[in-house]
Amino acid sequence: MTAKPRQAESKAFWDSRFSEPGYAYGEQANDFLRASCQDMAAGDALSLCEGEGRNAVYLARLGFRVTAVDFSEVGLAKARALAEKHGVTITTMVVDLADFDLGIARWDLLVSIFAQPPSPVRQRLYGQLQQALRPQGRLVLECKADVNATADDRYPGARILRQEIAPLKVVIAREQERDLNEGRYHLGVKRTVQLLAVNS
Repeated sequence: MTAKPRQAESKAFWDSRFSEPGYAYGEQANDFLRASCQDMAAGDALSLCEGEGRNAVYLARLGFRVTAVDFSEVGLAKARALAEKHGVTITTMVVDLADFDLGIARWDLLVSIFAQPPSPVRQRLYGQLQQALRPQGRLVLECKADVNATADDRYPGARILRQEIAPLKVVIAREQERDLNEGRYHLGVKRTVQLLAVNS
């Protein structure tokens, strides 16, 4: 039997998870995102691997023009429903990050909250950050981290991510064990990296 491509397997996994009742990671935005952008003037925001919309809807409620991308149309349908519930509009796009182009001087805010693509995909994307962000544009990132991870791992640490997002100016870079309370799948103490960086 021929093995299915890993991307297709992943898409099936997320379609299944997002098909479950309710919101897998809750309806409230990630707390690091809230802390990192509440002082920003509203502009154009891109949220990677947005899933069911909690972060995109929060930003739209702040006045951002939000584009939410994910490879699960099931998740993005719930994101649109959540936006409608809160009386805001978001743009959704079904994309594969393996060949997604972030554009040039397109975004004031780029959000990557628990987006964990394979390392080659991650490195290709992060290599576009400086050209994709406008001057003073921000990257807000939180992801899982494995202790002693290498650049080839899906869950790298803060040191590796700082290198991959260069030459953005890093404002916050912390790797820590923290207590997550984001829906039924992000509960309890997890090791994460939080990065806030600016295109100076």
